[in-house]
Amino acid sequence: MKHSETGVTAGTQSASTELRSDVVGTTDLVFFVLSAAAPLTVMAGFAALGFLIAGQVAPAGYLIAGIVYVVFAVGFTAMSKHVRNSGAFYAYISRGIGPTIGAGSAMVAYLSYALGQIGFLAATGVFASEGIALLLGASVPWQMTAVVLGSVVALLSYLKVDIGAKVLAVLLLTEVGVLFVLAIAVLIRGGHEGLSADSFNPADLMTGSIGALFAITFVVYIGFEQTAIYSEEARDAQRTVPRATYIAIVVLAVVYTFISWAILMAAGPSRLAELLAGDPSQLVFDLNTEYVGATMTSVMQVLIITSFFAGALALQNAGARYLFALGRDGVLPAWFSRTGARTKTPQSAGLVHTLVVVCTLIGFGLTSLDPYTQIVLWTNTPTLVGVMALEIAVCIAVIRYLRHAPGGETLWQRLIAPGLATILLVVVMALLMKNMPMLTGLGPVGNAIMLSPLPVGFAIGAGRALWLRTAAPDRYRRLSGNTETLPTAEVVR
Repeated sequence: MKHSETGVTAGTQSASTELRSDVVGTTDLVFFVLSAAAPLTVMAGFAALGFLIAGQVAPAGYLIAGIVYVVFAVGFTAMSKHVRNSGAFYAYISRGIGPTIGAGSAMVAYLSYALGQIGFLAATGVFASEGIALLLGASVPWQMTAVVLGSVVALLSYLKVDIGAKVLAVLLLTEVGVLFVLAIAVLIRGGHEGLSADSFNPADLMTGSIGALFAITFVVYIGFEQTAIYSEEARDAQRTVPRATYIAIVVLAVVYTFISWAILMAAGPSRLAELLAGDPSQLVFDLNTEYVGATMTSVMQVLIITSFFAGALALQNAGARYLFALGRDGVLPAWFSRTGARTKTPQSAGLVHTLVVVCTLIGFGLTSLDPYTQIVLWTNTPTLVGVMALEIAVCIAVIRYLRHAPGGETLWQRLIAPGLATILLVVVMALLMKNMPMLTGLGPVGNAIMLSPLPVGFAIGAGRALWLRTAAPDRYRRLSGNTETLPTAEVVR
């Protein structure tokens, strides 16, 4: 094909625009997903808030969220067998609803993951600075540690995706191990007031605080959907992606439910309010000292830094791959689709994503905003809203796509499960929006400003797709198609 037809310069054409294939297995995918969820961070940072909101029924909230996401995964994984694309949500929505909505959704997905990573790195900077002060007696600003760690995250992401998976595996297993040491100690000692399953009594769930609780318990599952992002790099993607998705959701549900229940048993239902009356953020650390010892608590305080770091690494991978997919499909300039000649990881997209994250961190660092109570909440809340909105759109896309292009799926896979998931997620989204002031501390105007990047991003992506529909109709019709059928050199400027 001539250069004049493709609009690609000789230099661009010689650059690689292909991801490495057959390098990511089920285990690698599971570690990516679980690390993005950051179990230690969730239990140490969010468990106390869940107990403050709903008392001893909080563990049931994690279980319910896990069940909802298992239902969502039925249609999600059925779609993954038809569409193999690093854009994941973007590709699914484009196939099932349309390229314009898909391109807008892709920008929403990218911004959601980028904002999530910024929040993770800000929190990592805070804990890292405290750890350096505790261990070395040196005072290092959180801004500096956040930027340095963000750069290290970018380097690991670029090297090779499987190297990233090995790093995540070590960090994840260590942090989960510490949580289970606490849980086992609680079981051996029988808790503070004995062991009971009252947390899961259905009658106790009928409380006005259950909606606010769901806002906490659903946000901590964000990340499991990233299995599809690596579908082009996975070995036997039609089996690997569904298997990894179900494993990740089930593992998260078990860890969150069991560990939060163990924390409740360690505190004792009658003593819980007293412990939360102090500094709720120290609940898990104080209980760990009581049941396991101060030494292990020091280890836990160090590992929470690596927990945030692991989540940031997984989000770096996700953000870079969304930009890569957008560049390859022409929504963004073709330069974004370049990959490293040796590593076959997103090179240009990774660089831009790193600049976005680091520059935003620097901007936040120049303000007087509190990194943990303000920056983290104001960046991660849009992450939750954006991802849940995309999940609802994916459910609709699955129903529409599998109705016209079935591939042996059952009625449960192509209609009942995604339809049920749509209803459940819409209800949860409504509860989240209703309780958002409690999460962010902002009023209606402040929350609207905080969420504004999502509709702006959607408008930019959809607008670019509409331009392609007129200027390059063939490319528009093929937005987010299976990459196996797309010539990698055929990209638009």
